[in-house]
Amino acid sequence: MSERSDDFWRALREIARQHEEARAKARRGRGPRSRLVDAIFVMLLAKPMRSAEIAGILGYDARYIASYLSYWKARGYVEYESGLWYLTPLGEDYAREVLERESNDRLSEFIGVAQRILGEAKRVRPAVNRKRGRPGEGGGGGSLRFIAGLTGERGNEQQDRAAAARCALEALSEGLSGDEVEVLGALLDHYARWGSTYLYLDQLQEQMGADFNWLVKVLRDLQAKSLVYIYKDPRLGLRVGLAKRAREALQACGASL
Repeated sequence: MSERSDDFWRALREIARQHEEARAKARRGRGPRSRLVDAIFVMLLAKPMRSAEIAGILGYDARYIASYLSYWKARGYVEYESGLWYLTPLGEDYAREVLERESNDRLSEFIGVAQRILGEAKRVRPAVNRKRGRPGEGGGGGSLRFIAGLTGERGNEQQDRAAAARCALEALSEGLSGDEVEVLGALLDHYARWGSTYLYLDQLQEQMGADFNWLVKVLRDLQAKSLVYIYKDPRLGLRVGLAKRAREALQACGASL
């Protein structure tokens, strides 16, 4: 490692030191930082399950799921006995937090849907009255347009990105530590959601609820394996993105970059 590179990483730590200290206590109280782990824990909240059963439901390789579970077993969130994985009290508390968070998000989503439906109805109703209910016209038009919006091109593109991201993570995870898989998975999850292969370090830290020093160490390891790059944007800060090797894996899995 060159002296210049060491200076860069020391400067990187200093950039976020004060910000990190202010939020350190809250972050340490959080558990997993992966949407996949959230999904696994919610399933285990229902009942103990085998890793192969979880993998079949979620569409992942069983060994991949088992590696995640082993990682969080060492941290006290799950236990394994007689072929079954189950949550510890700590894991149960976290899974219930996930359920509560997701329920609140779904409520907001449904409220938005209800408001849009009502808005369409308000716009359609005067037109029906003026046209005296001519055949083929009426209140159904607004609802059909709304349903088309849900199942349209944007939704299909996001599903395609999610499938490519899942495929790429499975292809790249061999030889990676659990921490490295988790951070790479967060970057791929960001791509699946938004179509962008990069985000800024503070965004990644906030999204994962990660300890800064832990995150920097894992990013350095991923950078050494040519999976991520870090670029210092003079205006917006440190940008973290998928490097060539990761982008090629996405393209091999059908992504259009």
